[in-house]
Amino acid sequence: MPPKDRPPRSKGQGSRRALLGMTLATGLALGAAVPAAAGPAERADVWEQGGAMVLAEDGARLVRQPNGLHVSLRMPAPEAGTYVYPAGTTPGSPEVFTLWMFVFNHPENCTGPCGPDDSTNPAVEFGVYNPAGHVNAGGWLTLSGRVGVGDEAQAPPGVQPYPLVNPDGAEVHLAVTSHGELDPATLPNEFRIPTGSPLCGCWWIAKF
Repeated sequence: MPPKDRPPRSKGQGSRRALLGMTLATGLALGAAVPAAAGPAERADVWEQGGAMVLAEDGARLVRQPNGLHVSLRMPAPEAGTYVYPAGTTPGSPEVFTLWMFVFNHPENCTGPCGPDDSTNPAVEFGVYNPAGHVNAGGWLTLSGRVGVGDEAQAPPGVQPYPLVNPDGAEVHLAVTSHGELDPATLPNEFRIPTGSPLCGCWWIAKF
């Protein structure tokens, strides 16, 4: 197991509080309370970009519900300019981050551990969701949201998306991606734009 190092916290910027409050309300609007009928919470480590080490031990949480999945992820906020940025993004402060959920409804049909190669297999019923987004300028980054059974899914170009249908048995991967420096003119649409890819080495990942 790779060493579980944690990077130091970045310094926050108080002058951005009003903006952060606005974007928090917008980006986390999909969050929902976990009903009593939900199953026990599952925990997973959040891995650093490239998967070399654990960034946040047990930093990701998944609750399987009869009618959906509730996820949350908390990790030290990446310091601007110190990490790998997706193509077309630039460092700044504050920065935009989004959370993406990759759902493999039938992981028993994956060729091995589920991954990008399985996304084109109809028997796997793969789909992508965007449950949360946030603007952050230091400290800790927290993202939370929920996806319901049957909610419309996305997929990469050329891949048929399938909605969540098997919340109890699906394999779920979470990915945090950066959008670089905030441009207020792009909000709230910026929270729904995918950036990077599995090959860019620019995602922070947790797997359930």
